[in-house]
Amino acid sequence: MRKGVLAIFLVLLIGVASGCLGGSKTTSQTSSQPTAINNTFTSTSMTTRTTTTTSQNPLETLKGSIKDIKQFTYRGKSYVHMNVTVLMSNFTQNNTIALSMKEAGYLDFSSMEAIINTTTITEPDNTTLKTIKVIKDGKTYLKTIIGPGVGSLNVTNNVSSFIWDYNPISLAKRYISTLPDKVVKNGESIQLIYTLNWQDVRALAIPYLAVTKDTGIKVKSGRLTLQFKGDRLTEIEVEYSVIATSVVKDPLLGQMTIEISAKGTSSYEITSINKKMKVEPPT
Repeated sequence: MRKGVLAIFLVLLIGVASGCLGGSKTTSQTSSQPTAINNTFTSTSMTTRTTTTTSQNPLETLKGSIKDIKQFTYRGKSYVHMNVTVLMSNFTQNNTIALSMKEAGYLDFSSMEAIINTTTITEPDNTTLKTIKVIKDGKTYLKTIIGPGVGSLNVTNNVSSFIWDYNPISLAKRYISTLPDKVVKNGESIQLIYTLNWQDVRALAIPYLAVTKDTGIKVKSGRLTLQFKGDRLTEIEVEYSVIATSVVKDPLLGQMTIEISAKGTSSYEITSINKKMKVEPPT
């Protein structure tokens, strides 16, 4: 099989399995009553509070600063680099594939509503995949556009728990309840660094690496970094390294074993907190 054909085949398999790649660019402006218009965000203001820390544990102060977050918006950048080995009965192929993603999102924990816009570019074929994912009234709307304008809109009554368990704020809330591995202070800035447990690394990696429902994930490492300025959470970083193994039975190519050694990095800037926005399904 030619290298280019195999790369596209793998990208399509991974893209179909993930169901969460894609989106659109975000424009922002300050507004006292933020709204979402055509799924672009118009709020970048950050609420702040004054906290007295005279007799309080600093980690408890930081924990208290995020526990009451009900809504937030963010901008994110992610990169997943994959070394792919395909093993067949009489053939072995090695490839390198990368996914580069830009994301803008709004999540409302109180009403269980969300808008997530993502643009994904695959390498080496430079395919662009854009999606708009909207959660409203217990339904998930997924609008996908591939390339110059081939698109589709799917609506389901099922809302995956993944978005609520593994968005950056939920990760921050979960881990800040434990002692960090390392604390780095630089003036007003504080970094809390945690080792991600293997269950969380697996959950974060599977959307990008699950070629089949039975894909096995071996976790090598995982790290979460929470960046604060004063007591305000400003940025969240995630890093992980895994090996994914899948067995695929293709009607044309026969049975193949796909082993993917992957490293993923994500950085999320928290652009607003507790600013409620209107969520509407994509059209």
